[in-house]
Amino acid sequence: MLARLGQPFDDDGWLFEIKWDGVRAVAYVEAGALRLHGRRRRDLAGRYPELDALRALPAGTIVDGELVVLREDGRPDFRAMIGRENAPAARAAAAARTTPVHYVVFDLLWLGFTSLLDRPLAERRQALATLVAAAGQPRLRLSEGVVGQGRALFAAACERGLEGVVGKRLASPYRPGERSDAWQKIKPQQVAHCLVLGYEPDGERGFKSLIVGTDLDGTLRCVGRVGSGIDAATRARLRAWLFAHPAERPLVPVPQGGAWVQPGLFCRVGFLERTDSGALRAPVFLGIVEAGAQ
Repeated sequence: MLARLGQPFDDDGWLFEIKWDGVRAVAYVEAGALRLHGRRRRDLAGRYPELDALRALPAGTIVDGELVVLREDGRPDFRAMIGRENAPAARAAAAARTTPVHYVVFDLLWLGFTSLLDRPLAERRQALATLVAAAGQPRLRLSEGVVGQGRALFAAACERGLEGVVGKRLASPYRPGERSDAWQKIKPQQVAHCLVLGYEPDGERGFKSLIVGTDLDGTLRCVGRVGSGIDAATRARLRAWLFAHPAERPLVPVPQGGAWVQPGLFCRVGFLERTDSGALRAPVFLGIVEAGAQ
């Protein structure tokens, strides 16, 4: 089940949880066997030997959650998690010792070979809390939540530098593969004022994404590509400008190839955070900066 983007709100019919910054995974337990499937449907269990104890959960159990590396202060470390995700399988045991992963679970889909998908979230969560407590596994954690107070939790998440919160309607069933208004992800967003350096071509007269740069410590640098958030009317306007202002090379160095344009087109880009290299993480196009705008 997937979430739609939303804004902070309060509602006593909703549960609000921290949005864990890790790798989404669904765990399947059957007769002592464990599978962990990510969004690409690969079995990830072999990469995380520190989670082998999940095999002891009742047979016929399916839980949904997030694989997370936690810092000493309890905050998730996304870069460390991606390092684990990309580590060779042959190094899984060593990686588990140096950068162990927790499985933070937030939903229970099947229990004892019985489907809970049509049960309301409130009921599934109660059964999940009982399951986690009975398991007594230090690497298995329940994603705690609060009912009703979405704005307060969102403010606390922003203050701690977390990715945001997820609101879930307590009466809602679980619908695999659906992106539903019953789940809403609410993220803090930073905004960068960017210069368009070029674009990633899509055929002869189209583009997949804009290549953008912005000021970093007083120097203009490429900070990545942005393709999401561009509606049809804006895309047509951008395409006309891009193809009318070609350039032989980018204004500043760009790590990957593309088609380049003359300086003059600016845009606003929302993003979650900067990576160590300065690139914008989870960029979203917010609009063209009109001439004379501040």
